[in-house]
Amino acid sequence: MEKVSAYIVSSLAKKFAFLNILSATIIYFHGDVTNTGPGITDKPIDTLLSRYDFIIVGGGSAGAVLANRLTEVENWNVLLIEAGGHETELSDVPLLVESEHLSEIDWKYKTEPQVGACLAMDDRRCNWPRGKVLGGSSVLNNMLYARGNKNDFDDWLKQGNLGWGYNDVLHYFKKSEDNQDPSLVRTPYHSAGGYLPVSEAPYKTPLAEAFTLAVQEMGYGVHDTNGQYQTGFMVPQGTIRNGSRCSTAKAFLKPARLRKNLHVILNTTVTRITIDYMTNITTGVEMVKNNITYYVRVHKEVLLSAGPINSPQLLMLSGIGPGKHLAEMGIPVISDLNVGKNLQDHIGLGGLMFLIDKEVSLTHKRRENLDSLLSYGSKGEGPLTVMGGVEGMAFINTISKNLSEDQPDIGLNLMSGSSVSGIGGIKTWKAQGLKEMFYQWMYKSIRDKDVWSALPILLKPKSRGEILLRSANPFDYPKIIPNYFTEREDVDTLVRGVKFVVQMARTGSLHKLGSELHDIPFCRCQSLPWQSGAYWECMVRYYTVSTHNPVGTAKMGPKWDKTAVVDPVLQVYGVYGLRVVDSSIMPTIVSASSNAPVIMIAEKAADMIKTTWRDEIPQHMSNDMVELYPRIYHRIYKFIFDN
Repeated sequence: MEKVSAYIVSSLAKKFAFLNILSATIIYFHGDVTNTGPGITDKPIDTLLSRYDFIIVGGGSAGAVLANRLTEVENWNVLLIEAGGHETELSDVPLLVESEHLSEIDWKYKTEPQVGACLAMDDRRCNWPRGKVLGGSSVLNNMLYARGNKNDFDDWLKQGNLGWGYNDVLHYFKKSEDNQDPSLVRTPYHSAGGYLPVSEAPYKTPLAEAFTLAVQEMGYGVHDTNGQYQTGFMVPQGTIRNGSRCSTAKAFLKPARLRKNLHVILNTTVTRITIDYMTNITTGVEMVKNNITYYVRVHKEVLLSAGPINSPQLLMLSGIGPGKHLAEMGIPVISDLNVGKNLQDHIGLGGLMFLIDKEVSLTHKRRENLDSLLSYGSKGEGPLTVMGGVEGMAFINTISKNLSEDQPDIGLNLMSGSSVSGIGGIKTWKAQGLKEMFYQWMYKSIRDKDVWSALPILLKPKSRGEILLRSANPFDYPKIIPNYFTEREDVDTLVRGVKFVVQMARTGSLHKLGSELHDIPFCRCQSLPWQSGAYWECMVRYYTVSTHNPVGTAKMGPKWDKTAVVDPVLQVYGVYGLRVVDSSIMPTIVSASSNAPVIMIAEKAADMIKTTWRDEIPQHMSNDMVELYPRIYHRIYKFIFDN
């Protein structure tokens, strides 16, 4: 078998680039996964029901969970609508996280031009990749499984969001989890047997141990950062199975694919949520497939899980949002709410790299060879299984020396290789939006050298942005205005994080590898004193990198919070039969990647929805009343809750 495989791959090598060879290798060993990854069939439009109990808009990290959990109730019919199609075989490869950025399964969003950030990017606009695919951004992300800090959720509770404290949400993190580390499963913080596989990558370079020792030399402990304390270091776990990415489509939709009450329609864009203007009751959705507009009615609720950009866009297109802005767009106002406001994102400094004199990192020659291809394709092992090249994950506090406070302000992704050059022809710098002149000036000369990289991440940004409609046309991308670094504290915190990394690079563990900061000054910052605070501020403003965790644009809050869009059971204020279930609802951003918290939110939302509708139709009720009763019940429920 190995000789046959080697012959096939070596033959292909004469005709195709590395990525094509890798695709062919995966297909050879596993079959064509392009259209069969989660085994979901695209429902023909003419076979859809005229009415569904629930319509889920968006088949990403939240929508996939909802579709699974709600179809557990056999007499509920659920329609899941996804704007994109299926995953590709390359998106399965953990090391190739940028392979599908700027592809057809990426929305290819860009921010509006920034004044004090993204200055080295084309038109001063940062790229914001978002998944336009079944599985959503869980198909494009780093796969890192990080929940956030206990205090993040307790702060939500303090803001009046009952049921969202850490002790409330821990159950829902555990509900979905299938952790492969027996030592973690034995603790109160993890579980096995859920739909979502969580494990370390099966391959490690010597740098993984060096990172571990270096952070310890800096005074931080090594432990489970998803457990009792977050502050510290761990070798990251991620959502991978058998060495390959496990998106939420694979984790949650594949097990539900044979349920007759789940219908999934792909490559279909929802353009409006339809709401009765007399009663403010949600009646269904308007959607476009193959340039034809269709309307589907809903019996109970529309669940908006389109993400922190598309969800607020859809709300505003449907008449739910800031009254003045909607009037400017010519959209009648149904509910005047702060939709699109409160935008937050994790950002960091890109291109922070250190040269080493030992051949231990993930260089091109060690990743792009026959052995790594066959190891991944046949066994799910080898260097291609390293999640985005990240082999260390730390959470640090750059101000307080008291680690028991457990309030980290900087996250660190430590990578065994270049964070700029990429692999197999993938230009990571291009996926980030960096201008070619900056790459040529600073990074091209070290493309094939042994390096390690660090991405210091601002965990709790103070700056707030917003999403605005560009027009009333649903196919016009909205305006993304993140307002990065408009609060001075954000700049200062990130600069402290950069200085921590530079100091860490001098520890004995990394010094043994000959670790030295890449010493070509960034070309727009070269007039400033080398490695001074001013120099690092210049660099973070130029090489600003989003880690793709936007949140907050449909803020959850109690009735007295006038900035809230949804209540603590995620129902949109002033509208009946409509909930938002995705990262939009976060009042404040969590101190970690948003994917695991979004899955938690969807798990909790599914239980809240089941509670709302559990006893909806008494057995003695006539067929005529079946249509009306859920509406009456929902109005009564909302009246009691709101008062």
